[in-house]
Amino acid sequence: MNSLIAALSKVAHGWCESGSQQSRVDDAVRATLEAPNQFTYEAMAFAIDQQMSEITESALHEWIQGRRPKKPHIVGVINAGNIPFAGLQDLLAILLCGHTYLGVLSRKSPYLLPAFVDSIRSEGLNLDADFVEPDEVWERAESVIATGGDEAIAQIRSLASAKGIPSQRCLFRSNRFGVAILDGYETANDWENLALDVLLHEGMGCRNVALIFAPEGLEPDDCLHHLAKIRSLFPPHPSTPGRLTIPQAYLAAINQAHAYGDGLEFLISKGEPEAQVPGHVRWVGYKDFDEMIVLVEGLYKEIQCIVARESIHTMLPKGWSVQPLGMTQRPALDWQPDGVDTIDFLCNL
Repeated sequence: MNSLIAALSKVAHGWCESGSQQSRVDDAVRATLEAPNQFTYEAMAFAIDQQMSEITESALHEWIQGRRPKKPHIVGVINAGNIPFAGLQDLLAILLCGHTYLGVLSRKSPYLLPAFVDSIRSEGLNLDADFVEPDEVWERAESVIATGGDEAIAQIRSLASAKGIPSQRCLFRSNRFGVAILDGYETANDWENLALDVLLHEGMGCRNVALIFAPEGLEPDDCLHHLAKIRSLFPPHPSTPGRLTIPQAYLAAINQAHAYGDGLEFLISKGEPEAQVPGHVRWVGYKDFDEMIVLVEGLYKEIQCIVARESIHTMLPKGWSVQPLGMTQRPALDWQPDGVDTIDFLCNL
């Protein structure tokens, strides 16, 4: 265990900017940018540095906390490819728990995870980790972790049942999104952080902010200014304006309040609290905190994370897991997708 943790930390450090693994990282990034995804170089560099910075010896020990399963299992993982390094946490968790990892890669991102595993093996470790076709997962896996859209997860759930994998050995994660709660006292730094929460990865991730709850009377002018500012640092993927063309035209046709960036680099509209296509964020007004809490609670099962100014965290329900603005794309190593502790799940197989 200690040798694995030391190797993971060393490799992660080497994957950071100008690290010892830079040649392998550059090759994986170049190949990934040619895959059918909505990644950009700038957003991918951000994601790699952020994820690698979390993988330290102390953080890994704190995450695992000495937990071990009763016996090793072969764990099949159906990886999503919506954002760079989706599935890294599952890979790390399975290896740390001493299980065998069988990963199915998304065609959107088939290079980053294998390159990371190759880096670990270059440290002399013999990992129980392979990337395989879906058929092999269903032939060999004793448990399954899968992340994807609602329709895909329904199909995977049915397959797992047909293959005799009991539900307690399955961890399925489907469509979710992030929300931001504003109170009208946001600073320029808060607005900039919110812009990152909205725009990074073109709104594709389950943590990206899709809904912004704002007090009635608060206009999105500051938000729009900082969305445009962040776009100068993280340019949109070429497909983004095309994806937003139809929604923007529809909003204009029905005379619904909306605004967008130059070249349709982002789209924001006022209306009901309903998640839109990625890259289109909905600005939802509320009269008071009580009304806002009711609105958010009505969507809670669909929400992956909530961000707000730290000073208002204590004013929100205690059961809500709320993070500061700017944290949706900076998940901690031990974050719990869909509220499930991945290490606990793996230790209870």
